[in-house]
Amino acid sequence: MDRETVLSILSRFRQALAARNIRQTRIVLFGSCANATATEASDIDVVVISPDFEGKSFWDRIEILSDAIYEVFAPIEAVALTPEEWDRGDSVIVEYARRGETIPES
Repeated sequence: MDRETVLSILSRFRQALAARNIRQTRIVLFGSCANATATEASDIDVVVISPDFEGKSFWDRIEILSDAIYEVFAPIEAVALTPEEWDRGDSVIVEYARRGETIPES
């Protein structure tokens, strides 16, 4: 999957999240799409950082992300974190994602 395609998909994903009242502080792309080793079969790994996830359970967050992914209909694997959870960095995913790149708003 080329970079232009990834950025286009993530732009649509941002819009789908915004339509669900999820303000994105940051979206961090990591994995094969971030390190230029993606193939056509690769998914797009992202961390969505938003204060709107505060107080939401893991499953509520999954439901929000899944609805947005379904709308975009793209191979996105997303993790939802609050800014505080990202700053604490107490998960393996955060540690790995920090090697990725922040995707600017388009």
